[in-house]
Amino acid sequence: MKDWQDQFHRLLDAHGAIIAAAGQIEAVFEAVVTAVFVAMPQASGAVIEMRDGEEIVYRAASGAMLRDRIGLRMKLAGSLSGTCLLSGEALLCHDSESDNRVNREACRATHVRSMVVVPIPFQGEHVGVLKVFSSQPEAFGQDDMMVAGLLVAPIACGIASAVQIETAQNHRSMARRFEATFEQAAVGMVHVGPDGRFLRVNKRFCVVTGRSADELCQLTFQDITHPDDLALDLEQLAALTAGEIDHYQLEKRYLLPDGGAVWTYLTVSMVTLEDGTPDFFLAVVEDISQRKEAENLALRDALTGLPNRRAMLQRLATEMGGLPEAPRSLAVAYLDLDHFKQVNDRLGHAVGDACLVEVARGIQGAIRGGDTLYRIAGDEFVLLLPGAGMEDVDGILRRLNDAIALRIAHTDWRVGVSSGAVVLMPGTKASVEEVINAADRIMYEIKKIRDDLGEDDEVIAHHRVRSFEDIVEMAPRQ
Repeated sequence: MKDWQDQFHRLLDAHGAIIAAAGQIEAVFEAVVTAVFVAMPQASGAVIEMRDGEEIVYRAASGAMLRDRIGLRMKLAGSLSGTCLLSGEALLCHDSESDNRVNREACRATHVRSMVVVPIPFQGEHVGVLKVFSSQPEAFGQDDMMVAGLLVAPIACGIASAVQIETAQNHRSMARRFEATFEQAAVGMVHVGPDGRFLRVNKRFCVVTGRSADELCQLTFQDITHPDDLALDLEQLAALTAGEIDHYQLEKRYLLPDGGAVWTYLTVSMVTLEDGTPDFFLAVVEDISQRKEAENLALRDALTGLPNRRAMLQRLATEMGGLPEAPRSLAVAYLDLDHFKQVNDRLGHAVGDACLVEVARGIQGAIRGGDTLYRIAGDEFVLLLPGAGMEDVDGILRRLNDAIALRIAHTDWRVGVSSGAVVLMPGTKASVEEVINAADRIMYEIKKIRDDLGEDDEVIAHHRVRSFEDIVEMAPRQ
C-alpha cells in the first residue's frame, strides 16, 4: 500500500509540473518527459512522438541516449509506436530482443530493452504517443501502463490549450487587420442594419458625406440618399435580401449637409445570421465626383454651357428606347441660325461667340421647364421637347425668334432661327439617326423657301412642324 501511495504522490507532483506549463505546447511536452522520472523512477527516459502524415516525429525526449534526437523522423510502419498510434491501444514491451513488434535495430542503438507506449488522443483522433523506456528488460507492468496513461491526459489538455491560444491569437490578429482595413481604407466602408440605419462607418465615408460618425449612426442611408437615386437603391436591396442576387453595384448620390450632393459608386453585399436572415449589409463607397465632373464637362459645350451633341445623342437614344412603351409623345426640333455667317465675317469671331451665347439664352427663355436645348455644331442646335404635341411645338417655335430679337435688341446682329421639328407619337419605332435627319430635312425646307422668296417677306414662316409618321410615308421608296 505504501508503495502505491508513494507512486500516487509522485504522480501528483508530476502533474503539478505539467500543469504549470499549460498553454505552451513545447513546455508541456518537456514537462511530461521530465515528469516520467518522478512518476516512474525505473524509467531510463521518455519520448513524445507526434504523427506527421505517414511518419512520426520526435518532439520531446529525456534520457541521455535520446536528447540529441529531437526532430528525428521514423516511418509509422514497423515500429511499436506506429502500431500503438494506428490501433489506439496502449502497448507494453517486456523485452525488445524478443518482441517482433519493435524496430530491434533502433532499440539496440538507443539501449532500449523494455517500454510502455500510450496513444495521445485529441479531438477524436490519435495524434501521437508517449513512449517510456528502460535499458533493463521487464522494467514495466500493467500499473505503469496506467501511470503512463495518466501522464498522457495533460498532453491532450496542453495541445487543446495551445490550439485555443493560437486560435485566439489568430482571431485577434484578424480583428486587428480588419480594424486597420476598415478604418484606414481609401474608400468608404459602411455597415448598415436591415432597417437601413448606419451601424458603423469609417473615416473615409465621413469625409465623403461630410458628416461625423456619431451623426451618421443616428441616420439611415435613406435619409441621405438623393431622392432620384433612392428607388433603384431600394429595389436592388430588396433583391439582395430575397436572395435573388449576391451583391449589387450602382452609381448614386449622397446628400451633403450644405444641400449639395456627391456622386459615389456603391457595392453592397449582405452578411447573414446562421438561419440565413440578414445581419447587416456591407457597403463599399467610392467617391466618383471628379469622374462625374469630367464626364459632365465632356457632355457640355464650352462656349454656351449647353449640353453638346454627344449628350443629345445619349439622351435621345434613351428617349427613343422607351418611346414604344411611353404614354406621351416626343418632339425633336433642329434649329439653324440665319445670317450668323455675316456676323462672324463683319464683326469677328469674338462677337460671333457672344451672339451664340445670347441666342442660346434667348431660346432657353422661350422653352418649357422640361425641354432641353443642345448645341450640336457651330450655329446649329437641337431642341428636345418631351410630351409636346404639334400645337405645343408650333407655339414654342413661334416664340423663339421673338425671344431672340428681344435678347439682341441692343445690338446690330440681324439673326434669327430657322427650325424644323418632328413629333413622334407613343409607340413609334425609329432610330436616332432617322429622327435627326427628318428634323434636319424640314429645317432645310424652311431655309430653301426663305432663300427663294427673300428674307424680308414677313409671311414666310421661320419654322415647320410635321408628324414623323407623315415624313416616313412621304419618303421615296427604295
